[in-house]
Amino acid sequence: MPKTAATYSVLLALALSAPAMASAQDRQYIPYMADSADGAGAESGSQVSSGTIDQVQFGDVWSQMDVQLPDHTPDAVSTSTSVGNLANATLKSGDVDSEVRQSFDAVSRATNNLEGYSAGTAVSTTTAYANASSGGTSYGSNSYFAQQDAEGTVDAYSRVDLFQTNQAAGATTAIANVSTSDNYDGFSISDQTQYSNADVTAETDADVYQNGTSASFATTAGGNASSSTGYTSTDYNRALQRTESGTRVSASTDVYMRDGTNVTAATNSFGNSATVNNEWGYATLGVDGEDTVQENNADIDAQSYVTLDQWNGYATSSAYGVGNSALISNVGSDTVMYADQTNSGTVTSYAKLEGASWSGGAGILTSTAIGNAATATVCNYCSEASVGGRINQTNSANINAYGQANTSYGGVVQGSATAVGNAATLQSLGN
Repeated sequence: MPKTAATYSVLLALALSAPAMASAQDRQYIPYMADSADGAGAESGSQVSSGTIDQVQFGDVWSQMDVQLPDHTPDAVSTSTSVGNLANATLKSGDVDSEVRQSFDAVSRATNNLEGYSAGTAVSTTTAYANASSGGTSYGSNSYFAQQDAEGTVDAYSRVDLFQTNQAAGATTAIANVSTSDNYDGFSISDQTQYSNADVTAETDADVYQNGTSASFATTAGGNASSSTGYTSTDYNRALQRTESGTRVSASTDVYMRDGTNVTAATNSFGNSATVNNEWGYATLGVDGEDTVQENNADIDAQSYVTLDQWNGYATSSAYGVGNSALISNVGSDTVMYADQTNSGTVTSYAKLEGASWSGGAGILTSTAIGNAATATVCNYCSEASVGGRINQTNSANINAYGQANTSYGGVVQGSATAVGNAATLQSLGN
């Protein structure tokens, strides 16, 4: 039987109606966007569930998981999660009006070790956040305001060391501030404000002698991440995001296998990310006069290393780094983006693929670094929906993309390195 040892050391502090940290008070936050829409709850005319959550965390938060496999086991799953402040303001159905304020000034660290002999399926999941908040409802109106402030350190580290496995999968994520909003069949206004003065690091280290069908490892590090999803929903969204100078956001994935089949290592590192995914309803990311604003001053670093003595099928090493990312996609309804992006942090991506494929497998290497990226997309195959708005982008930093492939006996090897200062797209797919 596998031996499992788990150690948890978690210090949580919850303060209702507590004042924000002094550093947060020094900044100008966006006014509550719902004020300009006369309250989302009025849309349905039903009674509104409302509430406020205030959270302040000054103590370190640490989770550690160790799974040892001395013998073969059919399935092995190892999970480690560390969150400083966690808030949830959601309803199953009906109208909801919520305000969430979170402040974090400490260390949030998650470590995860999955080691031993053999597993049919091996899964490792490691997550570290400073602040995490969510809001939303179905069959009603959602008015969601989130304000998050993170200082200190956020780290996530995963180690996978196995002799053999049929399938292996790993996900390592470290993000200072995370905020999500969701609405199904209703009306939603989401206003999300995030500030990070934290150093963020995510690392994956995988050594597997041999696998049978697939091995995939993803590593993500970010300063601020906001997202909104909707279906048959009118969806208004705005984000104000800033990362501070002198901080660093770093993600790395290092995979070694003696004999690998269909191996993927994907590394993603970002300063600020704002994403909206909607279907069959008007959707915005920012509105005219109340733009989504992203300012990245942190240095961004993404690294991916794949070393395979021999591989079958495909071998992929990818690294993606971006200072600011704003994305909105919609199906069947008008879509708008108003975004201002400023990047002054150095962005670096590095991807390496090394090994041989005696069976003629494919090797794929991609390294991408972008200062500012903004994309608004509408799919209008079944409608006359349009896309529009305004995007302003300023990049004053060095953007570096590096790639290195050293392979032999492969069927095909594809490598690309792309560095872009500013990238903006407004597009419709279909008519």
